[in-house]
Amino acid sequence: MYTKEDCEKEPLANSGLTQANGTLLFLAKSDMTFRYVSENCADFLGETPDDLLGADANEWLELNIPDLVELPKGAGKRLHLKRGLDLGLGELDVLISPTNSGWLMEFEFSLGAEQDLACFKLIDWQEPLDKAGLDAIQNSLVEQISLITGYDRVMLYQFAPDWSGVVLAEKVTLSPGTYLSLRFPATDIPEIARKLYAQTPYRHIPDASAVQVKILARQGEGSELDLTWSDLRSVSPLHIEYLTNMNVGSSFSTSIMVEGKLWGLVACHNPDARIIPLEARQRCKGLVEDYVGALLKYRHSVERSLLASLSESLEPLRSGLQQGNGLVDSLNANCTALSGLLGASGCAVAVNDELHAIGQATLSQADLSALHQWCSKSMSDTTFATDNLSGVWIDAPQESAVCGLMAISVRAKQLASGNIYLYFFRPEEVSEVAWAGNPEKPVEASGETVQISPRKSFERWVEVRKGYSSSWQEEQGFVAQQIQQQLSTWL
Repeated sequence: MYTKEDCEKEPLANSGLTQANGTLLFLAKSDMTFRYVSENCADFLGETPDDLLGADANEWLELNIPDLVELPKGAGKRLHLKRGLDLGLGELDVLISPTNSGWLMEFEFSLGAEQDLACFKLIDWQEPLDKAGLDAIQNSLVEQISLITGYDRVMLYQFAPDWSGVVLAEKVTLSPGTYLSLRFPATDIPEIARKLYAQTPYRHIPDASAVQVKILARQGEGSELDLTWSDLRSVSPLHIEYLTNMNVGSSFSTSIMVEGKLWGLVACHNPDARIIPLEARQRCKGLVEDYVGALLKYRHSVERSLLASLSESLEPLRSGLQQGNGLVDSLNANCTALSGLLGASGCAVAVNDELHAIGQATLSQADLSALHQWCSKSMSDTTFATDNLSGVWIDAPQESAVCGLMAISVRAKQLASGNIYLYFFRPEEVSEVAWAGNPEKPVEASGETVQISPRKSFERWVEVRKGYSSSWQEEQGFVAQQIQQQLSTWL
């Protein structure tokens, strides 16, 4: 059992352990010797930890991997030597990953792919890419990764702004049930794990039940070695329990990075142990990169369409301001059109703390004034959105018709660089959210400490949500940013 704090503070990258499907050496940059080795190195390299710890790495590499011209440099510049080493125990794939203080060198027995991995491709598509086309590409992605890995269940999983996630596409071979369209709580993938996903291309756990291997050090402890970039990085006991509760014996996840941010994962599960060859893992990563390319093309297509609509809606405002119309009157006259672009049912304008509300779902003048004071103090960015206003604003009025808020702040030169605020409102929309199991993890009180363990049920669990509006989508966030940027150049 673990405390809630343990989940986020668990030393995932400094466990001092590796998985057993390979062995690891760490080459220290300072003196070019092997400073850390996995205890099982003799099973792969035929040399014991005593043989390798402190050994001259240059000499060892020149003798055993003479084709290695240069060690890779720079974060993420990993080097894969297919069948790069054979010391009599079998051909080994070699993966070399640079770190700040040296190089992680990992060795796994070579497992040849059953067919040419280049034949696994996403379906062809043409621009402009619409939503139906993107959905087809998503289904193609999970289908192809299922074929490459042989895993029973493959899911495309997207993170929401609150780090919960939803399954957008799924391929299941044998297991019963589906997770398609179900949501998983943010606690299922803690922040510390998400940071590792954002730094590494994929995560492979061939056998969740395997005994893990200790890292031995020339000096100090094996836990001092940073395993962030290691394919063999050990598995958290809490995560092993989580996988067991899902009837998963092996997992593989490929990170999806979009414009430098962790967007989601392709998560693969298998009921039994199953190892994916290194080159197959890398092909899966290539397919994910192809998907990201298609996703960005889709986004750009949507944004071009939105920009055209926004330009048309903003033209009367721009023309009115150029003709010398009053700022407040111009904004009020055009706020309804902007509300339509944002899918809002009401709006308000604040100029020099003078507030004007328009539309159906709005606040009373007193509540609007209080909201404006809160936003002017709390907004750290030029746009802010929430679908649960009472969840972020402690003084939100009870029984309010407003649950969703999109706020835009513009610094106006016409007002001696004072700020103008545009507020767009959405009413409550009672909805059902289908979760993969109850999102509240089971808790057990023990003295003054609250202890938790991974939930054991992932059956469909429906939450009736009240106090929320419909969610603001990426497209509406883009429109809000464009409104802010356009107004900033005019006011």
